[in-house]
Order: sequence, then C-alpha cells, then structure tokens
Amino acid sequence: MTYLIFQANPWLLPIVMLVVLALAIEVPYRWGRSWVAGAAKHVDAFNAVQAGLLTLASFVLGLSFAQASARFDIRRDLVVKEANAIGTTWLRADQLGARTATFRRILTEYTQERLTAYSTPSAPALYARTIRESDDDQAQMWEIASSALRAHPTDLGLSLLMQTLNDTIDVSAEQLQALTIHVPTAVVVLTLVLVALGSLSLGLRFAFDGSRPGMLSAIYVVACVVVISMMIDYDRPQTGFVTVNLNPIRIQLEAMKKAP
Repeated sequence: MTYLIFQANPWLLPIVMLVVLALAIEVPYRWGRSWVAGAAKHVDAFNAVQAGLLTLASFVLGLSFAQASARFDIRRDLVVKEANAIGTTWLRADQLGARTATFRRILTEYTQERLTAYSTPSAPALYARTIRESDDDQAQMWEIASSALRAHPTDLGLSLLMQTLNDTIDVSAEQLQALTIHVPTAVVVLTLVLVALGSLSLGLRFAFDGSRPGMLSAIYVVACVVVISMMIDYDRPQTGFVTVNLNPIRIQLEAMKKAP
C-alpha cells in the first residue's frame, strides 16, 4: 500500500480513487433500494451516522493535509539550509592553504552528487550510488579539514571551517530523513476508508430519496480525489506533481563551478 501511495505513478492512485468513490455512490443507489425501503423507520439514525462519517472524514483529511503540508515546508527549508551550509564551507575552505583546491573540488563533486540524489529518488540504483559517493566525499573532506586543524589547533579559521563542514554533513542527514519519511501510511489509509464510507452513505441517501443528482455526485467525487491527491502529492517531494524546488543548491553548484 505504501508503494501505491508514495512511490507508484502519481496518476495511478487518483484513477483508483475515482473508480472506487464513484462505485461507492452508484452501487448502493442502484442495488440498495430494497434494503433502505425496509429501514425507512431508521432514517433519523441514518442521518446522524452519515453526518458523523462525513465530519470525521473531513477532520482526518484536514489533519493529514496539515501534516503533509508541514513536511513539504520542512523539506523546502532544508534545501535552502543545505545550500547555505555548502556555500559557507566553500568560502571558508581558503583557510586550508595548499589543500584548498582539492577540498573545493571534492565539495563541488559532493554537491553535484547530492543534487542528483535529490532529483532522482524514483531511480533506486542511481539514488543509492550517489548517496554512497557523497558519503565518501564527506569522509574525505572531514579528513582534510580535521588533519589541518590538528596541525594548527589554535587556528580560528580552521575551527570555523570544521563547524560549517559539520553543519553541511548534519543537514545532509536531515535531508535524507525528510525525503524518506512520510505521513504514516495507516493515516492515509484511514482517510481513504472514511471518505469511501462517506461516499457509501451518500449512495444510500440517494437510494432513500429515489434519485441521484449525477452532476453533484461527480463534483463530490472529483473534489475528494483532488484534495486527497494533493495531500499525498505534498508528501512525495520529488516524484509527484508538486516538487520541492532545488534551485538554491543548483545555483550554489553553478557558482562553485564558475569560481576560479
């Protein structure tokens, strides 16, 4: 289920939801008339249950949307944070003297690898390779900076370089977590189930009334699908329709490549 929600083609789940919700309204309306005819005396209880279902579905959907939106904002802020950390590390690398060029070359390669990984999470092999290579680059940069600081333990510039390099490594771990952690699948499934039950209750209501407004039913189904799809898309940072803008890292990488 997690694959269908967060990793499959972004068009697949909306299509499935359209079919399921449409059937959830149509089936009770067409084949539930005999049942509702015998339950007409319980119409008040049915109204209460229907109102409760629709309210609960709205509440859970709103909660899920808020969680997904918050995670999207965190990912967007982390892109800026990582770009700033890389840029500051690049500037402070001039404290390394003769090893500045080597350090900056590794940092440029590292930035390219991180950008590739963030842009291709749907390609597992490429994603794993670029993450592994960037981890190796982190180790190389740490060795260069730490050995320079050990040789000159009182050098403030080298201490500041170590601090920003540590920030760069830390934020990369935050990025990986943000890219792989989603709204819990159980919460999304609960939302889908409640919306489907709400649609079933509408179908039964139409069976009670003996008529089904086709246009209004279609509007309801499409609205539910659009909102749920947007909520899930917010939590698919680089594989959905709404993606996190990686331009801060791209701009920083271009500036590093153009630097003398």
